[in-house]
Amino acid sequence: MLLLDDDPQYDPEYDALRAAHQDRHGLTIAYLKKRVGEGTEYANEVARAVLSPLGGYYQLAEMPEEFAGAVGGGVTHRLVGDGEAWETLRAVQALVAGVAQGTSPVRAVSLYVLYAGGSLRARRRMFVFDQPPGGPPFAHGAWQPETLPRFLKLRLDCGDGVSPVALGLPQGVLFFLAPQGRDDGRSLLATLARTPATQDLGTRPAPTMMN
Repeated sequence: MLLLDDDPQYDPEYDALRAAHQDRHGLTIAYLKKRVGEGTEYANEVARAVLSPLGGYYQLAEMPEEFAGAVGGGVTHRLVGDGEAWETLRAVQALVAGVAQGTSPVRAVSLYVLYAGGSLRARRRMFVFDQPPGGPPFAHGAWQPETLPRFLKLRLDCGDGVSPVALGLPQGVLFFLAPQGRDDGRSLLATLARTPATQDLGTRPAPTMMN
């Protein structure tokens, strides 16, 4: 994910970084979209997802290059009510707390959560947590435990000796998409299994966010 300030005086290279990211991954995104096909679309003001029998993907509305997708049998999804949505959020919160405290020795975790009115680009109403392999954890923003987010994306690599079942979370990419008002009130919960067919094109937090 590209986490840089909207103010060009803060980091004038923001647009150049985005353009380079789009150039690097544009063909991959187009290819995966074509492989997945039309499918069923789920969307709100923050993100959209398309799922079909052939695969699935998501991308952010304000940053379409923030994309993850896969083809094949490793893609699963279902619509969930508030109870299962909160259960998933509590499992994610417990994972983040365990990694931050050093009690959950997973290999790598990358998470961002966008609340109503949230923006990765403007760094507004969001929470980001990143634990790269072999590196220190990094967090930005505020987790809002009493607020259902509009979108959440988790990338989890448990490594050896840690069971994703014990964590209550899948290994690979999980994303949560809250419904629009016109929907039936259920949220989308989807998983892209950690396989060679999975493409997670989000970048790491920018160095300016690490200070």
